[in-house]
Amino acid sequence: MQEVLIIRSVSFQQLDKNIKAIREKYRNCRISLLTHEHGVKLAEKYKNIYRVYVYPYQGSFSYGKPVKELENRDFDTVIIPVTNISGAGFSNVCLFALTIKAKKYVICNMVSDLREISRAGVFAVVAKNAVISVLASLFTVLIGVVVLPILPLLLRSLEKRM
Repeated sequence: MQEVLIIRSVSFQQLDKNIKAIREKYRNCRISLLTHEHGVKLAEKYKNIYRVYVYPYQGSFSYGKPVKELENRDFDTVIIPVTNISGAGFSNVCLFALTIKAKKYVICNMVSDLREISRAGVFAVVAKNAVISVLASLFTVLIGVVVLPILPLLLRSLEKRM
């Protein structure tokens, strides 16, 4: 029987929707769930989840904090749910997924599209997200450099009108 692990990186409301699609795609599989300690009680409501694993650390999933309980486990598929279409903003979860041995990794977006991603693809997503963050920061600085000198002039002209 194939083993599937879902890393709970989204709300339980979204996971409710995603699990339906995951169950359809992985019909004859045992599905387990990895969640933070505060999510265990809610995770146990899923009758079709074989096992709930606990992420033993506070804070976000991190590549530098693998789960010892999963070190000797081999999964056929690790599923990474994300709260958008592209997976942007979930670099830490994608990298963390690589600490878990699996034959394949799958991103499940907010509309329950399941997309396989290679190990190299995970690094590409992380690199793309980093580039977008740097560009957004540079754009913000450039806009600030242009707007800040003009702002006092605009405020003075508004004061004169009042």
